[in-house]
Amino acid sequence: MKVIIQGKHLRLSQGLKSYAQDHVVEPINRFYDNEAAELRVELGDVNGSKGGVDKECHLTLHMPGARTIQIEEATPDPYASMDAASDRLVRAAKKELQRMRRPSRRHKEHPLATVVAEGGVPGGLIEDLPNARPTGPQPRRKRR
Repeated sequence: MKVIIQGKHLRLSQGLKSYAQDHVVEPINRFYDNEAAELRVELGDVNGSKGGVDKECHLTLHMPGARTIQIEEATPDPYASMDAASDRLVRAAKKELQRMRRPSRRHKEHPLATVVAEGGVPGGLIEDLPNARPTGPQPRRKRR
């Protein structure tokens, strides 16, 4: 997985980078590791040195063949922002992977056609089979 860790209006220390690697990247790698996937971790300081709830963490996970997942969290502490965003990202990624693995509902199974093709039931008209009802226009019944 390609991992990009960057800061916006914030210098990333080695501690923040290693924390992001341990608490954001590793949980995703435990259940999804594709070389074509890309995880972008962006840490930012919105209000500068004014304080308040301004340390943001944007996580973007692009999985090939699935939707791109974007998570955004803001707290006064960048570590808490990463933790909260990571938890949400793991839940969303697992849900998306389950959605990908679920069979689509467009294609129906045709067990009878498979059995006929394999030679289990003799081919031909349904009327030729034993105990078969005729198909086609049925005579109308009179209602009482």
